[in-house]
Amino acid sequence: MSGVIVWHTVLYIFIIFLIGPLVVSYCVSAITAKTNQHLINRFGTRAPLLFGWLGVIVHELSHAGMAILFGHKINRLVLLTNPFRSDREQRLGYVAHSWQPKNIYQQFGNFFIGLAPVIGITLLTGLTTQLLWPELFAVQTIGWQVFSSVPWWQLVIWLYIVVNLNLAMNLSRSDWSNVWQGLAYYSVVLLLISLIVGVLISDPWLIFETVGYWLGIVWLIDIGIGVLMLLIAHILD
Repeated sequence: MSGVIVWHTVLYIFIIFLIGPLVVSYCVSAITAKTNQHLINRFGTRAPLLFGWLGVIVHELSHAGMAILFGHKINRLVLLTNPFRSDREQRLGYVAHSWQPKNIYQQFGNFFIGLAPVIGITLLTGLTTQLLWPELFAVQTIGWQVFSSVPWWQLVIWLYIVVNLNLAMNLSRSDWSNVWQGLAYYSVVLLLISLIVGVLISDPWLIFETVGYWLGIVWLIDIGIGVLMLLIAHILD
């Protein structure tokens, strides 16, 4: 029986903390990239910055925070590029960092540095929802009442913040390159943690009912808002 518990724990943790984040990151990143391209076609090259300035700031701060956490050297940090001056590489913001290739800890950190924008924006989206529209996390029990249980002005503020954040969730090629560099190290560490947790707990499903459910709702928000913005941007283009 204990072997089954450990196996289920490993499975659930890998779904929640590895497979889920990678799949959601790829989907949201692809959707956001297409949305931003439609916005550029309609409103000009600086449109993603004008519509998603807050998300860009969180995007770059997430990169920088993870880089510092894993011992990388920050060479340059630009939260927002000048919207009135064309950037040669069409960047909205950027973090230039360096690390020691032989340092396993820093290599391990590349996984989190690459996914940092999705991690940071997902957490901030969740916190914003928890603050302005907490009923959304109880949608399974209250159903359609979720839309009438909160003042309209809170919904407007929530929508503005979440859309702004969502427009900066696209990962660049260098971001994905960092993810693949650290993936093997992260997988090994996650497996060790899963085995330890599997020995200590009696009901692996609690992982899904707590962390998994919360993240699932936030991921659905990210994907839902992303698809909605893509449709609107496509119509405007």
